[in-house]
Amino acid sequence: MSTPNEADFALIKMGDGGGTEVFTAICGIENVSINNAVQTSDRTRRDCAKPGKIGTRKIKATGKTQTITGSGGVDKANIASFDTALGLVKNYKVELYKYDGTDTGLLYGTYAGAYMMTSSNMSFDPNGDSSGEITLESDGSWTWTAAS
Repeated sequence: MSTPNEADFALIKMGDGGGTEVFTAICGIENVSINNAVQTSDRTRRDCAKPGKIGTRKIKATGKTQTITGSGGVDKANIASFDTALGLVKNYKVELYKYDGTDTGLLYGTYAGAYMMTSSNMSFDPNGDSSGEITLESDGSWTWTAAS
């Protein structure tokens, strides 16, 4: 029996916009969801040989999007950077890892591209855990690079 090789965790890293861009992991954001989707348009076409029969839907891909959502704790240092990044297109990386007994984990691969931070939400609970969530929407194409 074989089992899938699954990533155990992901790190979202934000670029600093410099000439030799430096990417820094967003501390506290520990739960990551990646959603790849295709936008479509529908149209209905009838069979020319059977014009009285109801037509069927034909679907056409019109674009691809990637949405990355990260949640967890909000590090105090992130509040200002989230406020600055909100609504701007910046470069981000999402690295997928496997636990392997080391401090860093085994890198499986990296998604990278330009994304707009479209939301930055924080919740503060005096009787429990405070939390935060960010959403990144792709702005153009992205890449997946498997680790070697």
